[in-house]
Amino acid sequence: MKNLTKITFLVLLIVASSCASRKKTIVPPQPQAFKWMTANLSIQAEGNGMDFNDLSGQIRMRKDSIVWLSVSATMGMEVLRAKISNDSVWIVNRLEKSYLAEPLDTISAQLGMPFSLPMMQTLLLDNNEGLPPVENQTVQLKTFVMGNMSAKIRYNNIKIDEKTTFPLKITNKMERFRLQEKQ
Repeated sequence: MKNLTKITFLVLLIVASSCASRKKTIVPPQPQAFKWMTANLSIQAEGNGMDFNDLSGQIRMRKDSIVWLSVSATMGMEVLRAKISNDSVWIVNRLEKSYLAEPLDTISAQLGMPFSLPMMQTLLLDNNEGLPPVENQTVQLKTFVMGNMSAKIRYNNIKIDEKTTFPLKITNKMERFRLQEKQ
């Protein structure tokens, strides 16, 4: 009788385990908020009678702290470098050999609307949650404040929370350029 009980228990165990579903639910990884992000960019911009289809660039961003942006033409020549921090905007325009260095308050007054680093990061990331873009995501930027400009930015080679280095201080590069006249 003991053997019959053992055999019955073993058969029930085998039957129960064979009836169980073998499918595993795979949950795709969800994007996480980040502290650091580096990505390569493909940029198409148009407006004010100009059309740029073959721009590339690199963005380096620390959430709620700083955005570095470098934009290059097709031949690899850097045409623009920008640094946006919590208190100021620095832009080096290599085509016009000029630069702009202004506090965010001044930029907000000139635009006639609020302008801040979190707002800029929200526009660049295309979300309010502070989530990084996904590979080959395209973000559409439009502004009617500065002459009906628009741009499409496609992100690739995205690196999240990896150590990154920032370019030399932007002010060192500005010594070679003249101050851009305010309009």
